Amino acid sequence: MGKGEGGGVPARELTDEERAQVEALAAYLNQEQIGDYLGISRSTFQRILVRDEDVAIRYRRGAAKAVGRVAQSLIKKADAGSSSDIQFFLRTQGGWNETVINEHFSPDGSMSPKDAGPVAFYELPDNGRDKPAPETKPNPKRKPRTKKPKTKKDK
Repeated sequence: MGKGEGGGVPARELTDEERAQVEALAAYLNQEQIGDYLGISRSTFQRILVRDEDVAIRYRRGAAKAVGRVAQSLIKKADAGSSSDIQFFLRTQGGWNETVINEHFSPDGSMSPKDAGPVAFYELPDNGRDKPAPETKPNPKRKPRTKKPKTKKDK
């Protein structure tokens, strides 16, 4: 028996109005927030997305519309000459990379590292910190306590 067939709570289905709301909200809210808006948990909303292809399509379409609007605005600002928007667009969409590579040689070899000869290694004096701690032996003059110490009440 499946859910709703005498085996538990029936699976939550979204109404046509809620389906339209999912598409509109996907542009601004994450899945947990949409679930809160609809009065269901994030995990329930995710199960609906997996189970109901129409809801999943509406969710993706709503999110894609928002990305499209923002991208259109970014391109307008870049076309107007905003250098930060131009750089952002080129980094994210054009594969532009600002990584600085430090070359340690020059084409003519004049700045290449030279062999400096042997490398000297110096040994530091041993300070004893790496040695294991000596075993401690019990003090034979002191006997271990076997009785409970006396308190004022015992006197």
